Amino acid sequence: MTPQQRVRVAIGVIVILGIALRIDAIAIGPVMDDIAQRAMLDGSYAVARAPWDLFSFVDGDPAEVQRLTAAGSLPWWSDPQLRLSTFRPLSSLLVAFDGAVFGDAYVLHHVHSLLWWTAMLLAGARLLRRLLPTPWALLAFALWVLDESHVQPLAWLANRNAIVAACFGLVAFEAHLRWRDEGGARTRAWSLVMLALSFAAGEYALCIVALLLAHELTMPAGPDRRRALAGVFAVVLAWALLHRGLGYGGQHSAIYVDPLGEPGAWWAAAQVRLPALLADLGLALPTGTLAFSSSALRWQAVAGLLAVVLLYGRARMLVRTRPQLRWAAWASVLAVIPVVSAFPSARLLLVASLPAHVLIAGLVLDGAQAWRDDGARVVRGARMGLAALLVVAHVGLASLWGRRELGDIAAFAAAGERAALAMPVDDEALPQQHVVVFAAADPMTLLYPPLLRHLHGHPLPRAWTVLSLAPGPHRLHRTSSVGFDLAVVQGAMLRGPVEQLFRRADALPPVGTEVALDRARVTVREVDDAGFVRRISVRFDQPLEDSSLVFLIATPRGFLRYPLARVGTELELPPATAPLVVGG
Repeated sequence: MTPQQRVRVAIGVIVILGIALRIDAIAIGPVMDDIAQRAMLDGSYAVARAPWDLFSFVDGDPAEVQRLTAAGSLPWWSDPQLRLSTFRPLSSLLVAFDGAVFGDAYVLHHVHSLLWWTAMLLAGARLLRRLLPTPWALLAFALWVLDESHVQPLAWLANRNAIVAACFGLVAFEAHLRWRDEGGARTRAWSLVMLALSFAAGEYALCIVALLLAHELTMPAGPDRRRALAGVFAVVLAWALLHRGLGYGGQHSAIYVDPLGEPGAWWAAAQVRLPALLADLGLALPTGTLAFSSSALRWQAVAGLLAVVLLYGRARMLVRTRPQLRWAAWASVLAVIPVVSAFPSARLLLVASLPAHVLIAGLVLDGAQAWRDDGARVVRGARMGLAALLVVAHVGLASLWGRRELGDIAAFAAAGERAALAMPVDDEALPQQHVVVFAAADPMTLLYPPLLRHLHGHPLPRAWTVLSLAPGPHRLHRTSSVGFDLAVVQGAMLRGPVEQLFRRADALPPVGTEVALDRARVTVREVDDAGFVRRISVRFDQPLEDSSLVFLIATPRGFLRYPLARVGTELELPPATAPLVVGG
């Protein structure tokens, strides 16, 4: 077997190992955005969407926000100008292709994702072989494949856009390097076409541009640098003009923040998100778990700064013998900047983790070299100790976090589906009924049960409303034959990250705010000292005992009917919980 053949076999073994670690993803059904996109395709979403526009969940038009709120595809507290809309026409058409060809066979949807993922891995391996010596390239490739950042894009069909964008983008970057080394107008054109397709798949292409820009800035200047960057920036400019000109972006959300439309909010978020994501890159911390606690996320941000000092400082010492580390260090930081617009999650690091693992692999190889080197025992021990720490984190912990996250997503999807299908409603009466859930504990319960039931052949309700996502017990006070007040016993509504997906904390609804629902109205009655909602009143156009109203509570066993007591009665509702076990 020739050396080239051995390298190909090694790459194949690593790819097969990566597939084996994530193969459970093919059994996961639709999750959250997947459900909304299927509803867009079958016409059951509250507003119409074209097959190439399935990532436009709400476009910022107050009339559209109102329609989605009345139907239950947005919560009542959504900002009237909320925009959660992204220009991903290629990825959107691939989702539409799945629906048209594979239907409800979600295993085949996931096999489709696995094929794209395999192509992305092979593109990454080809790129690394061009950038690095073979041993370094293979180690970096193996560490990248093990990283937790691959899990959600494989498990969550709507997040396939990251894989497709990365696939085309890595091909574009490798072709760019080939053109820089060998010349050729066709190679340059191929690189720019692939970059354009990457942008058509999603804004993760900006991370690819960061890798390319870092390479141009850290390599010796040449006569073609301006020409090389001019072509890339032309593609970026064309995408930006389309994205902005067609009205895409994120606005009035604390989770997805537009750096151009809301620079102040973006900068405030970036100060925590950027170092937190760097901590994930350097130390393999489980960002997806820690991010839901603001205090844990702040500590992770501190860890990120320490990781920069430790890893990037050590890499700087090795630049003379391993010059590629300069590119890896800059690229891994620059590739994080485009994704700090979104809520911190390991999935955002799919592209940035490639140069990060080039850096980490370089430090691991330096630790292995220290075993053979002469010199001070303390220095050699420190080099080997750092290498051992990185191996434990990026082989052991990264694989563990990935397997755990995959299991959590599978359980979350399965429990949400079982709870929706077991909902205690009458399908014959449901099209004329408004289903009201007093409180929920997870995003799946908040928006998707009616659409998920519809995917399984059940009718949609006339309307769906979840009144609160606040943790803890709530107090329900029946104030009249047609209304009640709902108050949080301890704490307030709109404090959590899922709630703030739909409205920022600096634009909370004041006392007296009224929101029209389907034959009902929610009014904010009380807020706390920081402006967060503590009590709302809900008034319907008909008595609460009318058969057109269904009241539910969310429990570990799924949804349960909750009959309302007589006027004047106050009851304490138990804390809402995500469904865990239904039946049995």
